[in-house]
Amino acid sequence: MLKNAKCETLEFQDLSCSEEDSEDYEYDNKKIAELIKSVPLLKDLFKVHGKIGEGTFSSVFLATLKSSDGLKKFAVKHLVPTCHPDRIEQELQCLQKIGGTDHVAGLELCVRSAGSIIFVMPYMKHDRFSHYVHNMSVQETKDYMRALLTALKRVHKFNIIHRDIKPSNFLYDRKSRRYLLVDFGLAQQYTEETKLSIDNKAQVLSNYSVKRKRSDENRVEKVRENTKKAAETKCVCFGKARICSVCLIKPPQVASRAGTPGFRAPEVLLKYPYQTPAIDIWASGVIMLCILSGTQLFFRSPDDCTALSEITSIFGSARMQQCARKLGRKLVFSENIPGIDIVSLCQKLRNRNKACRAINALNDLNKRASEHLVYPMTAYDLLIRLLDPDFKTRATAEQALNHPFLQTS
Repeated sequence: MLKNAKCETLEFQDLSCSEEDSEDYEYDNKKIAELIKSVPLLKDLFKVHGKIGEGTFSSVFLATLKSSDGLKKFAVKHLVPTCHPDRIEQELQCLQKIGGTDHVAGLELCVRSAGSIIFVMPYMKHDRFSHYVHNMSVQETKDYMRALLTALKRVHKFNIIHRDIKPSNFLYDRKSRRYLLVDFGLAQQYTEETKLSIDNKAQVLSNYSVKRKRSDENRVEKVRENTKKAAETKCVCFGKARICSVCLIKPPQVASRAGTPGFRAPEVLLKYPYQTPAIDIWASGVIMLCILSGTQLFFRSPDDCTALSEITSIFGSARMQQCARKLGRKLVFSENIPGIDIVSLCQKLRNRNKACRAINALNDLNKRASEHLVYPMTAYDLLIRLLDPDFKTRATAEQALNHPFLQTS
């Protein structure tokens, strides 16, 4: 259960920025009044300045600690009352157990008042992704990806899938070179049963000691048999461009689709139920793809089918069909799609964007911003490893951190 906070036990960490920093928040007196009314304790501790973010399940406000004369700044996340208790508990545990180190946001205070719950977290001034994605230097890209993968390594160490990795959830202060992974609202536990269901028999047996119980062996084998049967069961309409009446009345497949469009991995789009931390790695690869191509948002898919089509246009239909078969799925295309060279694609897109900026450059500083953006082949090799359509062979955060591109300064 969440406990009501006691102000005499509070010790706030000073991660504030200076007073002269301009804040990017929306002042809404009505929203602030509603927040204070929901959690009256806030008025005694903080001065709420305005809203700095909003999502499906929460709103985030900028606040300063009154006892610090407004010098210490915090992000106050107000969860919607209809938010499921399990989701709240999961996010709270993530912030408490994982946060506070390795570029992962920590928790300063949790307050429950009647049906309202707020999380108070360190506030970090940050730049918009659109302001720096076009002109990040090679070294800056290394530092950025190293910090992101370090944060993911920390999260995955606790068997947690973040599920919503994207630029707006990985804050970056370009001036101070600080980074912060935020928003665990969609975080999910990666259970041992999930691991066992996707491993082959040899891997499963090697993970168990000689003294394991017979009941554990039976459970593992049962999960494997059920998964295999589900993958091998085919209907007369399987692989055809139609759905039979029998399949129409079947209940929909249960698989998590949580995440942001454009950053969902192939296994999520294919509704594979046994999803792993590899979906976070894919999303980090999409971010790197945006950086290397100088594109603010690379994939702009309105739905899952379009998203699969966009991914297929890069990797080709044969590779995507092979990936789908491993998941017990079948992808049908009207024609063969050869795929394209991702290195050439990134270079052409960046050169195109560079040319557009050169035309619109107002001074020499803007022109020099793109001079040091020739990425080495090791950068593209890391990108390919992060964007492996097969989640089983996709690089882990630890493997990516040991990649030559991130090992050199």
